[in-house]
Amino acid sequence: MTGQSITRHMCLGLLDRIVVFLLLVVLTFVLPRLMPGDALDLMLSSDMARSMSRAETDNLRQSMGLDATISTQFLTYVTNLAQGDLGRSIQHAAFVSDLIGRALPWTLLLVLAALPVYLGISVVIGIEAGREPHGKTDRAFTGVMTLLASVPPYSAAVFLLLGFAVLWPLFPASGAEPLFPSPDPLSRSLAIARHAVLPVLALSLHEIVRFYFLTRGEAVGLSGRPFVLNARARGIGGWRERVNYFGRNLLATLLARMTDSVAALFGAVIYIEIVFAYPGIGLLLYEAILSRDHVLLQGIVLTISALFLTVNWVLDAASANLAARG
Repeated sequence: MTGQSITRHMCLGLLDRIVVFLLLVVLTFVLPRLMPGDALDLMLSSDMARSMSRAETDNLRQSMGLDATISTQFLTYVTNLAQGDLGRSIQHAAFVSDLIGRALPWTLLLVLAALPVYLGISVVIGIEAGREPHGKTDRAFTGVMTLLASVPPYSAAVFLLLGFAVLWPLFPASGAEPLFPSPDPLSRSLAIARHAVLPVLALSLHEIVRFYFLTRGEAVGLSGRPFVLNARARGIGGWRERVNYFGRNLLATLLARMTDSVAALFGAVIYIEIVFAYPGIGLLLYEAILSRDHVLLQGIVLTISALFLTVNWVLDAASANLAARG
C-alpha cells in the first residue's frame, strides 16, 4: 500500500466508524422506548422507589422530558449529546458524565495493566513453543493453555479471589483502594496497585490463551522459513533469534488481532469488576441494569462504544502501516 492508499484507507475507516456510532446513538434512544412504559415507570416500579403522588410523578416526567413527542425527545437527546451532555441519573442524583468520569479511569487502569501482562507472557511462551514444534516445551505449554481455555473469566476471578484473598489473604478481596487512602502519593499508588493485582491477573488469563495459540501458530510457520533456517545455520540463536526473526515478524499479526482483544477485555472486565467489587465502568453498568437506570445505561454504552471504535480505528491504521512496510 502506498502512502496515499493508506490515507484513503484511514479516512474510509473513520467514516465507517462514525456511521456505526450514529447508528448506536439511534439504537440507544429507540430500544428503551420499545419496552412497556417509560424510564420513569420502570424506575418507580423498583422496590427502592418511594410512593409518589400523581402530581409529583407528572412533575418528574415533565422534568425528564418524557411528556414531549418522540421526535422532540430525540432532537433534545441528540442536541444534548452534541454538547457532551449524557443526561442526569435520577438513581444516583448526579450527571452521567460525572459518574462515568469517576468510573472509567479504574477500568482503563485494569485494561492497560493487563495488556503488557498477557501479551508479554503469551508471546514469549508462544515463540518458545512454536520455534520447536511438538517438542517437550511445546507439549507442556500447549497442555496448560488448553486447560486454561476451558476456564471462563468470571470463574478465573472467583478462583483467584478464593485462593489469594480469602484462603491465603495476600491481596485485598474488593475495592480499588483502602477505605481511608494514605495522603502520601507513593503509598496510595502502591495500595492501588495491590488492589489491582488480582483483577488484572483475572483479566490477563482471559486473553493469554488466545494470543498463545496465535503466536505459536505463527512461530511454527516461521520456524520452517528459509531466513530462519539460514540464521540458525549461521549460529544465530538465543534472544537475537527470538526477537529479530520471530518477534518482529509477528508484530503485524498481533496488532491486527488487538481489535478483537480490546473488545473481549471490555466484555470480560464487567464480570471481573462485579466479582472484586471494583468501582469501574463494568460495575457501574451492572448497577445501572439492576436499578433500571436507562439514562446511565445509555451513557455507558455510548462511551464504551466511542472508546472502542476509536481504539479500533487506531489499531487498524497501525496494522495497515506495518503491512505496507512489509
